[in-house]
Amino acid sequence: MNANNDLQQKVQFALFWEPYLTGAAIGVTAHEGIVTLSGTVERYDMKLDIEQIVKKVRGVKAVIMHINVQEHPQAADEESLAQEALQALKLHTSIPPENIKIVVTNGWIYLVGSVDWYYQKQAAEKAISRIMGVKGVVNSLLIHSDRTDMLEKKALSDAFDRSSILRGKTIDVGVHQNEVTLTGVVDSLVQKEEAERIAWNAPGIWRIHNQLEIKPN
Repeated sequence: MNANNDLQQKVQFALFWEPYLTGAAIGVTAHEGIVTLSGTVERYDMKLDIEQIVKKVRGVKAVIMHINVQEHPQAADEESLAQEALQALKLHTSIPPENIKIVVTNGWIYLVGSVDWYYQKQAAEKAISRIMGVKGVVNSLLIHSDRTDMLEKKALSDAFDRSSILRGKTIDVGVHQNEVTLTGVVDSLVQKEEAERIAWNAPGIWRIHNQLEIKPN
């Protein structure tokens, strides 16, 4: 079995192992670490879950999503979707809804505006993704904190060292004003995203350039 077929089979088994995905017809192809997924799911949050499952498979360097969310007869119209999205943001205590604008087009929800922290950007998308009838979310929220903390390279490097997922990995940190650049080599897409997630926890970051290279062992 060649490397592409082996990775394809690993991804298929990973999806089959999740009971709540039973019955979901997901096509999988793999080429040099790039996995392409196709098919249809019932809800948008299922699409997000599938993406996360595949990213955790060893050997996956990138994921291309050609998965659609099926139409629901009982799905709300666009005005109702907008109202439900606004309500979902208001109910989430960590999200500042006053800084977020919502645009709804053909079942897609666009989030525009700014928040102070990356976790707030993630929380906003997660809250919206659970709404029935949402086909997709385009999260264009910017991170724009008023905090003036100086970004310290050592503090970020120490945070990487504390992570069990990144143990033994050498990640170089470059800091320029409110921007951080990550370079180095990691084993997987999960490690690359974990490094970025940890970096976003530092106060005062507006933008991260994740240039980590994936080289599976």
